[in-house]
Amino acid sequence: MSLSTCDSGSHRDCVSDNSTASETGTSDQPPAWHDAIQGKVHIYGSDVDDYLRTFVPSQTPCNVSPPSIKLVEDWNPHKGKEKEVCDSLVKILTGIVKDFPEDRRPSFCNSHGVMFPFPFSQWADRHHPARPDLIVSFPGDRLPATMDTPGLSCVSMTLEAKGVADKDPFAASASGDTNDRAEQLVQHAVDARNLMFAHGFLATYTLGVYGSNIRIARFDHTCIVASPLLDLRTAEGLGSIQEFFWRFVHPWEGGSGAVVGCDTTSRKLTSADEMWLRTELADEADEMLGGVNLREGRVVQVYDDDEPDEPKTFLLFKLLDVNTRLFSRATMVWLSIEYTRTAGASSGRRDTDSPAVLCVTKESWRQWDSTPEQKFYQRLAETIPAEEWHGLPKLLHGGDLGVRDVKRWDATRSRKSWSGDDDILAGISGSSAPSRFSDTTWEDVPHPTHQTYSLRACGIYNAECMERSHVRLVVNTLGRPLSRFKSTKELVMAMRDAIHGHRLATTYGGVLHRDVSSGNIMIVDRPIPEYPDCKGVLHDFDFSSMSTTPPSDSTHAASSEVPLHNAEIDEDATWDDNSKKLKARTGTYYFIAHDLIDPNAVTTVHDVCHDLESYYWVLLWIVLRHTNCVGGYTCAELFRLGDDLQAAVSKHDWVGRLRLSFTIIGNPPLTALLQDFKRLVFHSLKDPEFGEPVPLTYETVLRVFDQAIAREDWPSDDKAIPFRPDGSSETDCVLPVSVHAAAVSTPTSKASDRKHKKRKRDHDAEERKSGAASESNLLDAASQYSGASMVAKRPKHGRHTGSSCDTVN
Repeated sequence: MSLSTCDSGSHRDCVSDNSTASETGTSDQPPAWHDAIQGKVHIYGSDVDDYLRTFVPSQTPCNVSPPSIKLVEDWNPHKGKEKEVCDSLVKILTGIVKDFPEDRRPSFCNSHGVMFPFPFSQWADRHHPARPDLIVSFPGDRLPATMDTPGLSCVSMTLEAKGVADKDPFAASASGDTNDRAEQLVQHAVDARNLMFAHGFLATYTLGVYGSNIRIARFDHTCIVASPLLDLRTAEGLGSIQEFFWRFVHPWEGGSGAVVGCDTTSRKLTSADEMWLRTELADEADEMLGGVNLREGRVVQVYDDDEPDEPKTFLLFKLLDVNTRLFSRATMVWLSIEYTRTAGASSGRRDTDSPAVLCVTKESWRQWDSTPEQKFYQRLAETIPAEEWHGLPKLLHGGDLGVRDVKRWDATRSRKSWSGDDDILAGISGSSAPSRFSDTTWEDVPHPTHQTYSLRACGIYNAECMERSHVRLVVNTLGRPLSRFKSTKELVMAMRDAIHGHRLATTYGGVLHRDVSSGNIMIVDRPIPEYPDCKGVLHDFDFSSMSTTPPSDSTHAASSEVPLHNAEIDEDATWDDNSKKLKARTGTYYFIAHDLIDPNAVTTVHDVCHDLESYYWVLLWIVLRHTNCVGGYTCAELFRLGDDLQAAVSKHDWVGRLRLSFTIIGNPPLTALLQDFKRLVFHSLKDPEFGEPVPLTYETVLRVFDQAIAREDWPSDDKAIPFRPDGSSETDCVLPVSVHAAAVSTPTSKASDRKHKKRKRDHDAEERKSGAASESNLLDAASQYSGASMVAKRPKHGRHTGSSCDTVN
């Protein structure tokens, strides 16, 4: 049976510990980290041997002598002596691995009190550093006695230690403050997150020592699975930890220097790689590589879905954007170049007179039951005329590594050869493992690691819906995040072009983006020859919906079929059943349209007008954070997180205050654009009691952008002002919170409900009396809107192929 369709109920049971995350936190460990961990911790329900076989796979049996119990004879851990506990642990762990082969033997270092920055220097001041008590080297490497220049490049694993047993945060029955337990879990999670990004790990491990007890914790982008508790003072406990380290440094794939969890399709840059890159970039090298730490880059293999056996190689040298949430898509966007260097050559470039052909490589972990992003790019490429292409990237290469990995696993389990250069059977036949392994080879083939399997291995209900698959795509457009605009006019032009791209996607492709956010619009850095005037692109179609067939050439307005989100139409179901799927709320929380987040609103199908409203909230977000503006709210006041009612009230209050004096200092065009766009949003949210709402359309929104861009009084030197988050929050935890779940009304009191509705009526009445808007223009827009909506028709009958599970991102 394929892993992708296995029955989760047939696996070992796990105990889900939902009590470990607190709802409150300290300035060092923000509440958002606690919330992210909630419900993600699972204690494996079987014995430690089964845990190691399942989560630390190795095809090389441990053949060294068991560790002596004398290693722990004098060990006496106790509260308040963590530094001494760590010194003792270094000696104990060194003794456990002393008989390992030299090229596989890890070393240990007491790092108590040492801070290891987030691994990408450009983002280091925005994200929490790791503060492990002990660090573990890669196989064969020797760590220094003290870390004078802390960095994670030499660290393969971390360990957190407490002097008493009741500090075990994984034990639901542990005594002590719940908030303290949550903070200890956060320490493990920060260590794991930083290690995964530093090395591109597919999964990583941390150890927790509590008194004489020890646990192993495995992290991936879905959850944490902790081992049963082990006692280091027993022979069995010492033996299990030795077995763990042996497996860890003898991974199934990867060879010497690799550890379990490594990505065998990725490696760090070497000095020769860096020299080759500089030669390729030629005269552009100094400009392109200024301020770039090339040791943070990597070389990766990219497999196309239709050519899974013929990878292309790309050198990723500059990180453009990253979503550092641990349990998420964990998207990374890199500036890259196709790697054509051959062994021993300094450059593979044939024509040094032309500029190097650069591209963007995106890595992410999509929810397993969602439509792969490349499918949307393929639809756009097939339907949008080349002469009209604008505001969208083009897919060059890439596919789903997780799907490929499962196919490779299936081939091995069925004893079929695999045509790729990474055939698991070839690795088995060439193994020097002892003969006892030959009888269990087929059963012991490890689970695919480019697709998470933790929840299925734990027997979690509906696990298939929550697992993630590793995707690597290469697109042709180079860009910067909106937050790094060189001028506000550039910012506005980029957003205008991204709206054009959105229009093309719906008009020709029947694709609705559904996640317009600050991270999904990029400013074009290097124009593409085919469309040199493009200033910005809309990318990241992970949460998009797509009609079953493209709109007909005669309509070119929008899809004439049901734009089901991440699923095919259930053609055996009724229209009501299918429409419910369209009402799933999707997007980045701060930028979701008012009516999609308002718990008092009538259930709404996500439509073009909602994405257009999201463009307004994105522009306002960037302006509030990165320009000199007065008279408005702060981001914290306007963009509320978590409480749907408060988030909706804040947005409606803002757009209702049309006479509020909000000014971008020295920037009349941007000030006017925000006011004009705000007016459009207000009229789209108008209470029917005071007249029909006027939905946003491409025509009306693009008109206000074009009018602003045409002005000649734009400032010339007004690049983005760097934003510094408050010390009590962390950018990665509170900003890119994506929602991919059924919209559920937040329970509210009747008084709050009445207050919210009264505010809406008061603002609508105030605006009606003031006559501040041009009603005639908006009424004209209303007639145009009928051609811009994604109209849904009753689906045809047929066979159901969509997913029926609920998913939460």
